[in-house]
Amino acid sequence: MTLRSAVLRSARTLTPEVRELTFAPDRPAPHSPGQWVSLKIPQGAETLARSYSIASDARADGAFDVAVTLVQGGPGSTFLHAMSPGEAIEVGDPMGFFTLPDPLDHPMLMVATGTGVAPMRAMLQRLAREGSPREVTLLLGVRTPADALYDDELRALARAAPWFRYELTLSRPPEGWVGRSGYVQTHLAELALPGCHAYVCGLNAMLKAVRVELKGSLGFTRERIHTERYD
Repeated sequence: MTLRSAVLRSARTLTPEVRELTFAPDRPAPHSPGQWVSLKIPQGAETLARSYSIASDARADGAFDVAVTLVQGGPGSTFLHAMSPGEAIEVGDPMGFFTLPDPLDHPMLMVATGTGVAPMRAMLQRLAREGSPREVTLLLGVRTPADALYDDELRALARAAPWFRYELTLSRPPEGWVGRSGYVQTHLAELALPGCHAYVCGLNAMLKAVRVELKGSLGFTRERIHTERYD
């Protein structure tokens, strides 16, 4: 694996537990939306490797975003949440096959929970830039409204792009919530368009539940289900 030095250009808080980091590598490495990158995190005399989906489309200067959940006691996420702009770490080359099809010849049903929306955001930025020839629906599942990563950005895209539909569902909805509630798999039957492919990203338990619903109840073939797991 080729390693590059990457400076933290900027950082912002997305939710109470998630921080977005924008890294600028010294040598650009083009990536396909949906791929991931390995960050090399110094821990004394050792180095930890932590993989994160790239949360942005390719940029001319090679800079990219990652969304990092703070895990209590987790050395990798603790280090990344404490980094200041101007500090640097080493990063590997982009990798992975959870990417947009070329050409996009079928509707897409994106299903994500938590930071699983990161690769979907990269794909949507590419589709927004180039124009999508097919309908795309994103179903994002989080606990509360405060946990919805990139919510304002996704709502703005849904208003601007006639091909894009954004649906948010909460597993712990507050009193008075009028949107969708419950786990993502309970909404698949309503949102799956005929002939669509499902792109699913999140923890393994969610992936299994979604796969059971897609294959068992909705008749999806294996070729129509594309997944990326985070554990």
